[in-house]
Amino acid sequence: MSIKYNEQSYPYIDLGRGYIIYLQDDDYTEQRWVLKAEQELGETDENKSRSLEQLRELLRGEKKLTVPLEDEKFLLKFLRPLGYDVQKSFECIRQTFAMKRSYGKDYYEGRIKPSHIRHIYDSGMVNFLPLRDDDGCGICVTQLGRKWNTSKVSMYDVVALFRINIEASLMDPLVQLNGIRIIFDFDGLSMSHVAQASPKHAMVSLQWIQKCCPLQLKSIHIVNNSMLFNVLFTIFKPFISKELRDKMHFHNRDYSSLTKCISAKCLPPAYGGTLDAPECEGQLLGDFMQLYDKHYEAMDAFGYDETSSK
Repeated sequence: MSIKYNEQSYPYIDLGRGYIIYLQDDDYTEQRWVLKAEQELGETDENKSRSLEQLRELLRGEKKLTVPLEDEKFLLKFLRPLGYDVQKSFECIRQTFAMKRSYGKDYYEGRIKPSHIRHIYDSGMVNFLPLRDDDGCGICVTQLGRKWNTSKVSMYDVVALFRINIEASLMDPLVQLNGIRIIFDFDGLSMSHVAQASPKHAMVSLQWIQKCCPLQLKSIHIVNNSMLFNVLFTIFKPFISKELRDKMHFHNRDYSSLTKCISAKCLPPAYGGTLDAPECEGQLLGDFMQLYDKHYEAMDAFGYDETSSK
């Protein structure tokens, strides 16, 4: 199990047995995905070029906002997941950087890069599964119970983790097209975990997910949710929109219901699946994610002029 590089010099983790974990890739060329993008998003070369220029024009009009206008990959990670709706993409970008301006001191400064939360990856709290679901969705597992050491990992770190992982997922054009499914495992949840949460943490994290995140969250799956989870959920529930709530599935320990939502071949046996891939070592995932620090630092340089009014 090690980090390797492909022909495009993009890093990936070789898990062994033919399984890999990767984040970054070039645009898809497989006919299956090209056709899906055209049929579902209206993605053609002409529409892509037109949408990119229209979005650039709107962003040029936002005088106090600095973003990489000529970086096509940056713009496409908003346009493609939002179905090339230029106005929605523009509003999503505005909301993203408006949140940074509003909550920068507590939730942004120095936090939104993998090295800042390296201890989370090292602990094994996160696992990107190597296989995609039948519809092409990526799958990410986050353990928010037994593996979350609250003496080392704060709720601020967890909020940063969500943002970093979603930004990482958006590096892949296939995830931009197909979206992602997230599994939250609450096995071992305790009062020390619940005590970390607060209405402000809930509001900030959910505001970002629901207003700033262009990624298609196809579904969210809660497993091993005990009675104590209900206490935690009451903190977050007031900030969850109906649209997001409709995507949430509560399985507890009924993994047969989980495999009705996610193909068993993509899930490890611990979740009722048949995936025989070795589990990625936390420290190796930390090494891998930290390779992208410069990407996050570059993104952090953009935003609204701090002297502008809110």
